[in-house]
Amino acid sequence: MELKSMLEYQELDRQVFMLEKKLRESDELKNANKVLAAFKQSQDVIVGLSSKAQQRMDAVVRLEEKYRRIARELEELDSESDNIEGVKEAEFYEKRLSEIGKTLKELEKDIIAANDDLKRLSGAISRELQDQQQLKTQYAAAKKKYDNLKITILKDAQPFVKQMEPLKKDIDPKLMERYLRVRNNKKMPVLVPYTASGGCGGCMMELSENEKGKLTASGICECPNCGRLVYKV
Repeated sequence: MELKSMLEYQELDRQVFMLEKKLRESDELKNANKVLAAFKQSQDVIVGLSSKAQQRMDAVVRLEEKYRRIARELEELDSESDNIEGVKEAEFYEKRLSEIGKTLKELEKDIIAANDDLKRLSGAISRELQDQQQLKTQYAAAKKKYDNLKITILKDAQPFVKQMEPLKKDIDPKLMERYLRVRNNKKMPVLVPYTASGGCGGCMMELSENEKGKLTASGICECPNCGRLVYKV
C-alpha cells in the first residue's frame, strides 16, 4: 500500500516537476538573470573605478603637498638671495634655483595628469551609474514577466498538489524525507524499478550485493551511483 501511494504521489509530482522545469528553463527567467548579472557586473566595475579614483585622489593630495613644500623651499631660497657672497655661492644658488624650478614644473605636469585621470574616472563612474538606472528599469520589467509566468505555473500545479496531499498519510515520513532529498536535487523520477539485469532503473548501474540485500529486505534501496530510490515489487 505504501509503495503504491508513493508511486501515485510521484506520478502527480512528476507533473509539478515538469511545470517547475518549465519555469526554471523559461526565457523570462533567463532574461531576468541576464539583466541582473549585467547589473552586478556594473556594480563591480564601479567598485573598481572608485578604488582607482580614490588612489588618484590620494596621489593628487601627495603631489600638491610636495609642490607646496618645494614652493616654500623656493621662497626661502629666494629670501636668501640678498645674502649671497662670492661667485661660487652665486653659482650654487643659481643651480639650486634651476633644480627647484624644474622639479616644480614636473610636479605641475604630474598634478595635471592625475587630475585629468581623475576626471576620466569620474566620467566613467557617472556613465556606469546611468547604465545601472537603465538596467534597473530593464530588470523590473523582466522580473514582472517572470513573476506573471510563475503565478500561472503555480496555478497550473495546484490541482496536482491538492491530489498529492491525501496520499501523504499512507507514506512513511522517513521515506518521504528520502524522496524529497533526491527530488530537491532536480532528479525525476525519484523512485525507479529494479531492472531484470539487477540494476537501477534510473542510471542502469548494477547494484552491489549489499544494496540487493537491502532491496530484498525492505523493498527499497538507494542507488549508490545516482541516488535514486530503487524499488522491487
